[in-house]
Amino acid sequence: MSAESANFVVNYSRIFKIDFNIMLFLFCMVHVMPNLSTLTDMIQPSPIRKVLKIIADARAAGVDLIQFSAGQPSLPPDSEILEYVAEFMLKNPQRASEYTPTSGIYELRRMIADDLRRYGDLEVDPETEITVTDGGSEGILLAYMATLQQGDEIILFDPTYVSYPNAAIMVGAKPVYLPLYVEDGYQPNVDKLNELINPKTKAIMITSPDNPTGRIIDEKRMKAIVDLAVDHDLWLIVDDAYKHLIYEGQHVWVARLPGAWERTIVLNTFSKDPAMTGWRLGYAYGPKEAISAMIKFKQYTTLCSSTIAQIAAMKYLQPEVKERVLKKTLPLYKERRDAMYDAVRKFLPEAKTIKSPGAMYLFVDIRAYLKRLNMSDDQFAENLLNLGKVALIPGSGFGRNGAGHLRMTFVTENIERINKGVEIISNVIDKLERSLVVSTK
Repeated sequence: MSAESANFVVNYSRIFKIDFNIMLFLFCMVHVMPNLSTLTDMIQPSPIRKVLKIIADARAAGVDLIQFSAGQPSLPPDSEILEYVAEFMLKNPQRASEYTPTSGIYELRRMIADDLRRYGDLEVDPETEITVTDGGSEGILLAYMATLQQGDEIILFDPTYVSYPNAAIMVGAKPVYLPLYVEDGYQPNVDKLNELINPKTKAIMITSPDNPTGRIIDEKRMKAIVDLAVDHDLWLIVDDAYKHLIYEGQHVWVARLPGAWERTIVLNTFSKDPAMTGWRLGYAYGPKEAISAMIKFKQYTTLCSSTIAQIAAMKYLQPEVKERVLKKTLPLYKERRDAMYDAVRKFLPEAKTIKSPGAMYLFVDIRAYLKRLNMSDDQFAENLLNLGKVALIPGSGFGRNGAGHLRMTFVTENIERINKGVEIISNVIDKLERSLVVSTK
């Protein structure tokens, strides 16, 4: 105990006429915990996880919320996958419950390599150039741990997915932001990107199709970004979570572009197209040295990924199963995307957005409404949840350039509830505006 603390105990035991030993016991009970790491103050809580907890609590209380928040499909995993997993667990309980190698079951990695060849025309060694991860989220952190160190800078596009800057801070790196604008279709300006590069820059983070904006980067622009990385000897960390969720245009397989392979780590997830969000499984591929480093870190964090989730992914990657799932889900998601876009145009005519060619989201600029309400996007989202029972994510959670926006997921509800939810947003705005007028009289 420090001299200052000892004096505190002595003085207060005299003031309150409490035995010194009792006062010391009470003091120790209050001050039992040492200081936490300063890193805890640097990391921001995820606005997505915050809203998901609210939704879970509301469901437990029997409250019906229209759910535009999480990037989670409303469809369950394919029934054939579920039946296969259940049967496998009953017939092979020991194998289904064992550890796997840190990099994942070899048969799964071989099937991932086959899948990359089939869809991306890529040749990837399943032995040394692929590792399984606990969803795409662990892949982000492992890739950063493998490529970034204290004082390095990583360029992120703003708005950006919430995990990217916080994971960078966790490894001691500094996020640097390239602003994106709805007027430009949220496309990155390559000249402005080049201006951000300096001797501290170590990596560029790319997501296409994008979360939260839904935009797709075309091949010409992507080649220009790769050329910058080559010229400045930078890593490219590519999040391909939505590579199959494309409604117009085409996905660009970055690792296949000239000069990209030796400097590119690509992250993937089984959460989106197969809808296995809670199974927490993904994978990464890239140069063997980078993948080896990621495996090394994973050995001391999660050790290995869920065995049963890996078995489920092996069933999904059977070509006939995956094609059936994609043929079922893509038209449905496109219909829902169209319905939400049309509803925004109808009920929120002053809002700005793009008709997302990919992913699961509309990123809607409602600053015209917020200005009249004298309200932030966070405050509006809270009012919308309380008054309208519609849950979505305020755009400021995705960076400075996300402020004044709403991220609205279109895959979580059917078309009827999508239209109802957007109309409720309009009604809540009207209600808040009327109450504001009354309060100023």
